[in-house]
Amino acid sequence: MAKNYKGKVIGMNNQNQQQNNVNINPDDLQDVVCEKCEGQTFTQVFLFKKLSAVLSPNGKDSMIPLQVFKCDECGNINPEFIPNSGGEKIL
Repeated sequence: MAKNYKGKVIGMNNQNQQQNNVNINPDDLQDVVCEKCEGQTFTQVFLFKKLSAVLSPNGKDSMIPLQVFKCDECGNINPEFIPNSGGEKIL
């Protein structure tokens, strides 16, 4: 017969929750701007990479979407937004 345990769940008490709450003042944060036009708003877009059948787990050619952000003003994609592979940019 299974026992019913009553008590605290580790990591779920108020003390741990209070430690995880951090007050961050937005004025203390550095703005991210477009490197070309200094615009401050960005739109989520996707780059697509082709995966050859040789490397694909199902043995078929595939398209892999990569989420990035482009500047709303000029369309530039800052290098810091582009995923990398082994420390080198993939574009």
